[in-house]
Amino acid sequence: MVWTTIWSHGQRGIARYASSTSGTIQLTMRKIVPVRKIRFVFANEYGEKIQHIQNFSFNTKDQTHRFSDFSIQPAEVFKTAAIAIDPSAKKWQLSFQADPCESGFAFNDADFFPNTQAGDFCSGLAAIEAEIDGKCMIALGDSLTEGATWTTPMQRQLRKQSLFLVNQGINGSCLLHASSDQPASKSVDYFYGFDALTRLRHCLKSHSNVSRVILFFGANDLVDGQLTLEYFQVKIKELITVCQDQNIGYQLCTLTPCLGYPGMDEEKECLRQKINHWLRNEYTELWDFAAMVEDQGRLKPVFDSGDHLHFNAAAGLTIARQISSDFVKGE
Repeated sequence: MVWTTIWSHGQRGIARYASSTSGTIQLTMRKIVPVRKIRFVFANEYGEKIQHIQNFSFNTKDQTHRFSDFSIQPAEVFKTAAIAIDPSAKKWQLSFQADPCESGFAFNDADFFPNTQAGDFCSGLAAIEAEIDGKCMIALGDSLTEGATWTTPMQRQLRKQSLFLVNQGINGSCLLHASSDQPASKSVDYFYGFDALTRLRHCLKSHSNVSRVILFFGANDLVDGQLTLEYFQVKIKELITVCQDQNIGYQLCTLTPCLGYPGMDEEKECLRQKINHWLRNEYTELWDFAAMVEDQGRLKPVFDSGDHLHFNAAAGLTIARQISSDFVKGE
């Protein structure tokens, strides 16, 4: 058995939106898998100051574990000591104080029980690892990934096989560059995260026993009018090289349709088709999401969440069902 990431959530720069510079963070999550030993991974991915974590406790059933206070340097990844837990416990409860709150995520996670959290954002916590016989798979992307429509049904299926798919989607995330919903020049304000290559490198630093990375990027760059076929090709090849250098498998995804979404037009749709044609002809490590959900450049109405870009639950379930678990494992 080896230490393996079994859960994680993509961090982003949250300094502009955190209600205060510090706060008490509480959350309750579903047991990911019956295990006897876990540890927690904290990261200060976007922070510009040393982050202090205090009064960290973890509760399962009748057990309470308390950790010594610790600090995390900017860009540092910190792993706690391992703790023994009751594998039959159905809920995992975490509580800690974080100061300052510059790097983190909102509480929109499929593994969290609703209305159990304290605070606007979870700052510091990046991942949970378990000593287990399994593998970690990273789904790295934008809101089409963060929305969890396809990752959540896949997680349920794959966890039974000790394959732990973690959702590293960030809404607004771009392939080409760091981005935010407002002009930003500092990492603490990159609310849409770093560029894809930087995010991939950070993920491989903070995750353990990774077997495959799913790369689903390009929609935001396309709609924003910043993408070309050449830019896409260069960046995708850079992402692949990083994976290959670490002997990690990769999975590419075709760009799904979004005609009707604000900013999208026929010229950009033509570019999307060219990108997908290139992907289909160049790579076998490809999930053709577009072919599963599109109809003449648009999302099929039955799969449209309403904005003509994002998947609804039916689309996510269709995608998850069409991706065979054997293919995911590379068999």
